[in-house]
Amino acid sequence: MKQANKQKSAKYEGIRYKELSNGDICYYARFTKDGKQRELKIGTKSKGWSEKKAYQKKAELEKDDGDGGNQNTKFKEVIDRFLEIKKLRLREKSFIEYQGILKDFGALENKTISSITQSDINSIIIELSKKLKPSTINMRIAILKQILKFSELEFGAKVRNFKEIKNIKSDNKRERFLTKEEILLLKESVKNDYDNLLFVNLALSTGARLVTILNIKKKDIDLENRAIALRDFKNSSYYKGFINDESANLILKRWGDLNDNDSIIKKNKYTLQAHISAVLNRLFNQDKPDNKHKVVIHSLRHTFASHLAIQGVSIQIIQKLLNHRDITMTMRYSHLMPNSGKDYVMNLWS
Repeated sequence: MKQANKQKSAKYEGIRYKELSNGDICYYARFTKDGKQRELKIGTKSKGWSEKKAYQKKAELEKDDGDGGNQNTKFKEVIDRFLEIKKLRLREKSFIEYQGILKDFGALENKTISSITQSDINSIIIELSKKLKPSTINMRIAILKQILKFSELEFGAKVRNFKEIKNIKSDNKRERFLTKEEILLLKESVKNDYDNLLFVNLALSTGARLVTILNIKKKDIDLENRAIALRDFKNSSYYKGFINDESANLILKRWGDLNDNDSIIKKNKYTLQAHISAVLNRLFNQDKPDNKHKVVIHSLRHTFASHLAIQGVSIQIIQKLLNHRDITMTMRYSHLMPNSGKDYVMNLWS
């Protein structure tokens, strides 16, 4: 039986394969080394090789040395290629958000991958800690790890001590929530900006996260029943929320100008986030409280749940309204409930 000609891999550049007379598949890698084009037989499918593994081997073969990878590959080259591929897989809105996140790594742009040190990364983390909460910084670290892993696979360029990049300690249990008086003060401060006021009202009426609220469209709202379909991007699910009369009346002001697929809030995430954060800082954070007591946008979700608990709403209903998958996340509000068991204990032996 005549062997087939080599075929190019549709997914992995520089990888070729051909079917052998015995039905097995053999993989080859074309790569440049010392300025010369080379092709090397990598192995067969029966021996555990695949296009992906052959591509990874190709990256190793292209390295200039056994440790640092391609010395001349710059971080910016990797970022550009990384974004090029991400653009094919992400929606436009998510892609723009990704671009914004990657600006946090600007200090690395002109460095070669192999010259990036733990000290460089620590410096970035320290700068991020001045403006972001620990959990958000850890998300940035995870993205940086993705990029560096991509660099190794795509360019054969490797950061030394890559596994030493560690997350920072994160405590998401914020204790601060707004009082009713503070809520009135906040609404008064944003009353002249429609989008800001609508966001604050929706956050306090639904308890939804920032991204969820910004993705609410006209078609998601049932004004008659004061119900709203919410998308939870964190849990990749949809759930039902409710809007009070104040929020409904605000929505009605723009209702006639909206098509079904139009977002009810026009500002983009970064603009609205900046505006609301500035107001919260001016009103509540002048004394520079620690992270647990600092009022941030997410505090509005915490305020929504806390006041439900204070009114005696059951933990199960609060869990449903917050779309918590695990009730242990909701239990943090149980101590605020007016009857958390104290009355039963006081009368137990009466």
